[in-house]
Amino acid sequence: MDLQEQARLHGQVRDALQAAIDGQDGLDIAAFKSDRQCETGCWLHGEGQRRWAGNHAFLGLMEAHRAFHAAAGSVADQINRGRHAEAQRALRNGAPLAMALSDLNAAFRRMKATRENVAA
Repeated sequence: MDLQEQARLHGQVRDALQAAIDGQDGLDIAAFKSDRQCETGCWLHGEGQRRWAGNHAFLGLMEAHRAFHAAAGSVADQINRGRHAEAQRALRNGAPLAMALSDLNAAFRRMKATRENVAA
């Protein structure tokens, strides 16, 4: 799995949430909230778990990924409830979603470094 690409794709979640606010569209909250439906989640709970279980970088990535999806699901829920101003504030820098994305990106970088060190 390309961890750098997965980091980029998770960054696009914020854009999708913003587009839903702008268009006042409804969202599938479960898809945003679940940490098992995206490619990263499938890898974390499948092949990654089999290969890296117990590794600190892996466990950190798993936790950061879970926290990110929980935050994204919370914003999606706000959007679906029509609380667009609150959802808009939740997308700002310093809000839980932005912090969770920052933590997730750091965890992706640590896992990438760990995989490269093991492969070397």
